Amino acid sequence: MGALLHLAVHSIWLSVITTFFPALGASLHGAIAQSEAHRLGTTSEGLVGRLEGAIDRVRAATRASASGGEVAPLKVSIRHAIALILEEHKDWYLLVQPHRLHLA
Repeated sequence: MGALLHLAVHSIWLSVITTFFPALGASLHGAIAQSEAHRLGTTSEGLVGRLEGAIDRVRAATRASASGGEVAPLKVSIRHAIALILEEHKDWYLLVQPHRLHLA
């Protein structure tokens, strides 16, 4: 629209407006995207630590189950690991849902 208007009206202000606002919008979008990437990185690092702890608990429960025959602690540790994964999936789904992406 601004380019068509510029064909009829040769004004420095028109040039400034048609370059400033798109650049402002792009820079604000970039700042928001960078903030979201930082948040996702922090969340992912936390999840890695929690999943490593869950893996250690599953391995310890597996060894205890193999030596003692008790499977209840193993089931609890596996359920805890699955809960961590599902919690992360729920957070991801809530983040993506408003964008109405058609995922295959």
